[in-house]
Amino acid sequence: MKTFKKMMLALTILLTAGAAYSATASSHVPGKDDVINTYLNAVVHGKLAGVEDVIDDDAQFNLIRGNSVNRLNKGQILAALQSSANIDTDCQCTKTVVQDSDEISTMKVEMKYADFTRVDVITAQHAGNGWKITKVDTSFK
Repeated sequence: MKTFKKMMLALTILLTAGAAYSATASSHVPGKDDVINTYLNAVVHGKLAGVEDVIDDDAQFNLIRGNSVNRLNKGQILAALQSSANIDTDCQCTKTVVQDSDEISTMKVEMKYADFTRVDVITAQHAGNGWKITKVDTSFK
């Protein structure tokens, strides 16, 4: 009987400690600005921390060059970003809100380099698990 009581006491302590830990450990659900800023940090500054988590698995990326449109998926974009990891590009960024609601946010970002301007129109949507980037249309001037 003593062994049973000790096992029950140990189990109670374990469950209490687990409940206390789970109550203090919170998972941060990024907002729409966090999601877009994480993506821009990857594109502009080569900081990839968290970028995989903010892009929806079914996200579409359209790169418009002249008369052609290259369509990429999440895996292809992550591979491209990985190739420029930790490379800080020299550009001036300007953000303009195109649409903003509780369910969808679209932002136009102009990245001005010395010889050209890259324009990204980034769409983020709110789903049950938080905000995710679902579409990016990129053009060059």
